Amino acid sequence: MSTNTHTHTANPPRKLLWLNGGLLVALAAATIVGHAVAQPGDTANLRNRGDYTMISGRFQGGTTSAVYILDAANQQVMALTWDRNGRRFDLLGLRSLSDDARLQRAPR
Repeated sequence: MSTNTHTHTANPPRKLLWLNGGLLVALAAATIVGHAVAQPGDTANLRNRGDYTMISGRFQGGTTSAVYILDAANQQVMALTWDRNGRRFDLLGLRSLSDDARLQRAPR
């Protein structure tokens, strides 16, 4: 009686390579589609991916500190405070740095 101990070791790595290649293609497609505009021709809702920096500090007229989030890619800054009772952030304000810069350069 003879037992067959020969196994196919070449097939699993080949299948794994195909699977990894397929996943890589899916990831690339998702990244490309993620940068597309939601509605063709709708530029009002077009927003780049952000490049964020967050700092904390005091604000005028407040007794607590605020968190300032700077989005350098979209040139916006947001100020938030923490509501302990509601356990959520409250928006203090949102500013467009590019709009502020345009106003500063206006003729006097």
